[in-house]
Amino acid sequence: MNEAPAAGHGEAGPGIPAPGECHLWHVPVLERPDWLPVLDREERAAAERFTRVRARHVFTTSRAAQRLIGALYLGLPPRDVVITRDCHRCATATPHGRPRFAHGAPAPVDYSVSHTEEHLLVAVTGHGAVGVDIEGRASLRDVDGLAGVALTTAEREHFATLSAEDRPRWLLAMWTRKEAAMKLTGLGLRVNPRHLDVRGPLASVGPMPQWPETPVHLYDLPAPEGHAAALASSTPVTRVRTCELPTAAVAGSRSAGRTV
Repeated sequence: MNEAPAAGHGEAGPGIPAPGECHLWHVPVLERPDWLPVLDREERAAAERFTRVRARHVFTTSRAAQRLIGALYLGLPPRDVVITRDCHRCATATPHGRPRFAHGAPAPVDYSVSHTEEHLLVAVTGHGAVGVDIEGRASLRDVDGLAGVALTTAEREHFATLSAEDRPRWLLAMWTRKEAAMKLTGLGLRVNPRHLDVRGPLASVGPMPQWPETPVHLYDLPAPEGHAAALASSTPVTRVRTCELPTAAVAGSRSAGRTV
């Protein structure tokens, strides 16, 4: 199993990630009224339809953060950042699939986003494709049930050797790796997780017509207390540069990022 790549700390302004480098943005999920102007009309309307306040905060934080982060790489005002979610694998008109920055020509970066109710992660790479996932341990209520539907035969055999105390932590690590790999490919849960082995540094999958021919590299990431996180990349990652947006970022003006 790959350990987390070396952590990087850099000066303000992210630049395009170098080969072997991934930028990992951590954004706490908060009520952010000053970020609402970053959203487009449809996104603001969607935010207002949420009846659960926490779900609205997650949606607003995620959509605005993606635009604020995209603005740093594309050199655009946040409101001018266009994000597409077109799925090239099916014909449905409903926007879904991997998010992408639409910038006329292919965008200079690929990115992936994941969240819990408390934390948002955005992984950005300048070379190849990327997938990221974060999960909270509190959401893991049925350990044996998830193991039965999510683990390969070999993974279940290893799971059975673990103590009751160690099983939830190991299972959540495996699940975040599977989610990150499935996000990278754009296939999502069309991949049967019971056919996807993620114990090693590369994802191993049974027959899957649309699975990429290139290797899918897997890495465990440092995560906030009570969480697990993982990264998948189509190219090897040797350095993760952790980045944060200013908490008081204001739409269209205070959108500069800093790295930590």
